[in-house]
Amino acid sequence: MSLRKSPQLTPALLAAARQNAQHSTGPRSAAAKQNSKLNALKHGAYVSDENRCQAILALGEDPQEFENLKQELMSAFGAGDALWEKQIDDLAWLYWRRERLERAEAGLKRRALQAIDDWQHRRQQEMARITFDASQPWAIDIDMTEPADPGVRLRMLLSFLEVIRAQVKQRTFKLRQASEIETLYHNDVGWRQARLLQLLRLFSESFGPGAERQDPELQEILSKEFGPRESAGEPQYQELLRLLDEEIAQVQEEFQYAEKVNEEKAAIERDAALAPEGETWKMMLRQEAALDHSIDRKVRILLRLRKDAGDFPIPPPGQDDGARMENVEEMLDSDTSSGNSQGVEAEGDLKMNELCGNVIENKGSLFHSSRRSGNVIENKDSYSQDAGMLLKRNGISSAFLQTL
Repeated sequence: MSLRKSPQLTPALLAAARQNAQHSTGPRSAAAKQNSKLNALKHGAYVSDENRCQAILALGEDPQEFENLKQELMSAFGAGDALWEKQIDDLAWLYWRRERLERAEAGLKRRALQAIDDWQHRRQQEMARITFDASQPWAIDIDMTEPADPGVRLRMLLSFLEVIRAQVKQRTFKLRQASEIETLYHNDVGWRQARLLQLLRLFSESFGPGAERQDPELQEILSKEFGPRESAGEPQYQELLRLLDEEIAQVQEEFQYAEKVNEEKAAIERDAALAPEGETWKMMLRQEAALDHSIDRKVRILLRLRKDAGDFPIPPPGQDDGARMENVEEMLDSDTSSGNSQGVEAEGDLKMNELCGNVIENKGSLFHSSRRSGNVIENKDSYSQDAGMLLKRNGISSAFLQTL
């Protein structure tokens, strides 16, 4: 709750409020009002008919392509009255939304693929920044950011080891050699790495910069306290070279394995990008299923109108388009409900329905064979009667069969 008290509404305060309200009355011109209609436009799926063309333009689409789609559907289904044209317009808009949804799904997939390409590109750039060889010994003295990718970190370690091996062969020792290697190992060292770091520190302290400034008395005190110190002789030097070669070979093998894993991971991510996950993708799939259902229902309405009216729909006398549309929807709903209410009875008569359909489809062949067989002519009426009774029993009218 705010601690600030509301101001007392005095006549002067009311007059000032009314005067300030005149400065924010919204758009006034026709062009500004048209633009403000689309302030909340996101995907344009539920835009009104009068704003449809403007929404199509705002979404970067071509209204002429939508008109071409309507004309193609009109040519496919034929011309008709106002109700017929309204159904065609609705069907065209459903198809348009369906194509728009397919583009959105393709966009999600392309975005996921682009993210994978960006990740691989950044990894390659990071790999190039930390890769150097023995001919660049100065690189070991530069402070570089430690990479987070395991494969890139292995490549950085390999570069350091190669430079250190070249320096050791030249009998050049630095304290930074052991410290940088230890940092890259992240305290994950085995016996070889521990011995390698020990020898590097030993030679760095014995022959590195500042070794001549070591105090002999201090060295004597340390030897008395901790025992005799290992000397940096030729056996230790040969051991250091051998350990460096073994470590470089092992890191090289791990780096190659890391690159192989990275390639497989990139391939897996690319395949997974073709089937995105998440609430957005699930919502788009639900919309796609709903649009398919709406398109199927609209096509069935158009086919029913054309079958009931002949070549093109003509409204009967005294009946408006709304009443005709209600009749069509009632017929479609009755077909669906009758198919669901029959249940077990329809399932039991499935074979009889197929037999009846075969009799009706082969009616011409029965008539042709009746010229050679009097029995078929005599049984023709019984076949037709049985078929009619069975169709009537399953809710199928003879008028509907004549249109097939």
